[in-house]
Amino acid sequence: MSEKSVGDVGALVVGRVRRRQVRRRRGLRAVVWASRIGVAVAAIVVWDLVSGTLVRPFFVSSPQAVADQLLDWFGSADFWFHARFTLTSSGLGFLAGATLGVLLAWPLALRRVAYRIVEPYFLIAYSIPAVALGPVFILWFGIGLTPKVVLAAYFVFFVVFINTVEGIRQVPQGLIDVTRVMGGTRWAAMRSVLLPGALPYILAALRITLPAAMIGAVVGEFIASNRGIGYLTRAAAGRYQTAGVIAGTIVLAAIVLLLSLSLRPLSRVLRWRPEVRLRGDNAL
Repeated sequence: MSEKSVGDVGALVVGRVRRRQVRRRRGLRAVVWASRIGVAVAAIVVWDLVSGTLVRPFFVSSPQAVADQLLDWFGSADFWFHARFTLTSSGLGFLAGATLGVLLAWPLALRRVAYRIVEPYFLIAYSIPAVALGPVFILWFGIGLTPKVVLAAYFVFFVVFINTVEGIRQVPQGLIDVTRVMGGTRWAAMRSVLLPGALPYILAALRITLPAAMIGAVVGEFIASNRGIGYLTRAAAGRYQTAGVIAGTIVLAAIVLLLSLSLRPLSRVLRWRPEVRLRGDNAL
């Protein structure tokens, strides 16, 4: 058998294996999605059976009442006004917190003595529950957009800051020294060594803090606001409308889920660094 024939046979075998793997992945994906849909349908059925029989509808409402509330909201221009307010405050807070976290972490991580001096103060600030600062921000900035943005940024800042510092400090010093010995400038070392090394940590932090920014904005709306989805949910709770409370929770959960799915492509960037572990994401 000639070398060309061997190569053709090898390519044919590899092609069959790849096609088999693709079919297996598609089948597994179909099973996963079918299972997810099945769990959701089962949960709704159990909810409908429990409501009015084992538990009073006042406490859990019913799927039909929640669906009616959602349809009423989606058909109202007032709801979309509140939704835009929540998305705006969480988006601005995310951008502010992430930008400040990266810009402040970068120079401090490169100057270890300076970081050791300020580290206790960051830890003290980070140990304060973000929810507890909500009334303080509202007292300072009123009940408008600003306190929601500040609170969302607070939820984001420390996670991005801690992981950016961790990512920069994980870069081996030997790589930086080799770059400098080969004639690279400080900027070249930052661009070619430090940034690629820290990028997985930064992207992973951004991936989890986008939903956290939404949580911060909604917490501010719960505390004191006259706009936003959090305000609608709080108003429904004040009127003892269980369907409105559950509908607001579902809307917020759906928004956070969509935001998380929109950031899924970042996981492809992180594949070359599977050992990346986030720090600080359990303290929100």
